[in-house]
Amino acid sequence: MAAEPPAPDPRVIAAYLDDVDLELDAARRLVVDPPNRFAAFHLQQASEKLVKAVRLSRGLRVTADHDLEALVDELPHDDAWRAKLRALEPLSAYATTYRYPSPTGKRKGGPSNDEVLVWIKAIAGLNMEARTSLLKAATPSAR
Repeated sequence: MAAEPPAPDPRVIAAYLDDVDLELDAARRLVVDPPNRFAAFHLQQASEKLVKAVRLSRGLRVTADHDLEALVDELPHDDAWRAKLRALEPLSAYATTYRYPSPTGKRKGGPSNDEVLVWIKAIAGLNMEARTSLLKAATPSAR
């Protein structure tokens, strides 16, 4: 008989969701004039932490993987969060795309401020929803 996965710890899930807010705050600060291309990295980090919070709530382990698609793929196929998190998958490229110069020393400029702000709004909305649904489900008295 297979062992039951450990019960999700709401403190750990909440810590990941708190860090999503901090990453979004960093992205917001970096789009203030003069904008900084590293805002894109913080969008990816916020998304990764949100995905990892969902994974923890489902009893899945947290990995060092930064590929959002791979992380989301491990969620159950009928999980409502799987579809919601799919929208964040394009941000996987932001983990490295804007952080390092090319072999010739060129740097990509990063997404526009408007694009960053749209992503911030989308991620913040999902994070609020996660706080409500994931933490309620992970709290022992809610079971």
